Amino acid sequence: MSDEATSSLMDLPSPILLRILSTLPPTTLLYVKTLSKTLLNLTLDSEFLKLSRSASPAIIIIHQFNSNRTNTLKFLKFVVDYNFDHDPIGDVDLQFHFPVVQFFLVGSVHGFVCFNYFFDTVDSIYILNPTTREYIILPEPQRVRKWPNTVRYGFGFDPVKLEYKVVRIYQEEIRDDDTNGSRYYKSEAQVYTIGKGYWRSCAGHVMFWFGCWVEGVNLYGKIHWLVSDANRNELICSFNLENELFESFPTAPGYNKENCPNLRSLGGFGRCLCVCDNNADTHFEVWVMNEYGVTDPWVKQIVINITPECNNYWLCYEMINLVKVLDDGEVLFLWRDDFLFVHHPVKNTLKRVDVCDGNFVASVYVSNSLSLKNFETEVVNVF
Repeated sequence: MSDEATSSLMDLPSPILLRILSTLPPTTLLYVKTLSKTLLNLTLDSEFLKLSRSASPAIIIIHQFNSNRTNTLKFLKFVVDYNFDHDPIGDVDLQFHFPVVQFFLVGSVHGFVCFNYFFDTVDSIYILNPTTREYIILPEPQRVRKWPNTVRYGFGFDPVKLEYKVVRIYQEEIRDDDTNGSRYYKSEAQVYTIGKGYWRSCAGHVMFWFGCWVEGVNLYGKIHWLVSDANRNELICSFNLENELFESFPTAPGYNKENCPNLRSLGGFGRCLCVCDNNADTHFEVWVMNEYGVTDPWVKQIVINITPECNNYWLCYEMINLVKVLDDGEVLFLWRDDFLFVHHPVKNTLKRVDVCDGNFVASVYVSNSLSLKNFETEVVNVF
């Protein structure tokens, strides 16, 4: 965009400019934000955030997998009355294009979808753009995962340097001979910046256990995980994508060391972190961090009582993940890896949403036509 065009754009009244910015695709918006500080500040305005949410359709990406080696991506758009519009032509048969045993969804950012495939000593990361039908395979990182040492991943975007990064958390088990062999974990980060072509080891480490299966939540230019320290206390650990440092802060209320398994999950409630807690047999609750980085920020946002009258005992004793807060305020959840359900916070109703058979995971998705060929050094393939 020329200086003249930028100047003309800046002459528009703020309400009109905000509405124009709210309709731009993520990649175009990233470019516009670099043109001037005024445009950057407008994208941080609360009115812009409100408009951009209303302009973006509620698209959910479903990664379907089960024992008969089904390995499919589906894209669902929320319509009305708890229904989803699904065009099967848009489905991606991963098993056909990528003949591996099993992909694991790490996350989706600006239309780029990150998958992990690991088997024996192989630990591969794939970045796909389903819109352009392109993908890249990252080089193998150092430090092979081998039990009891494990690996967790996160995928996010650094809004300061405008870079997409994959974060690999290598968890090394350490047994303490002085305490009868009790174990704890030393966790270190490796980072791959898309377009750079290599993994880097980051300075420092944390003595946290990041778990075996849950991937990170990308918010505020950081990736977040629920973690446990050496004393089995629950915390939230974040990795800052700009300075590449770990931080930690208290989790939501309600954690109990005696809960085994611990049925709490971390997610995003709009633009806020949240913790879903399904450990009680009388209710399910969602805690929301309304203000990031302040003392005592947690608010109990949702409580679903489990009673015979409501016939909702099926909620009990399984992990529940929050997928998305829909535009009308209803909240979409994933029960284990079996089915979606919608909660209406005002009417206090639940409704199961059937989208596919078998097991699956779900995540928010925004379509993006940016080619992966824009990232220098990457070898781009087509599927």
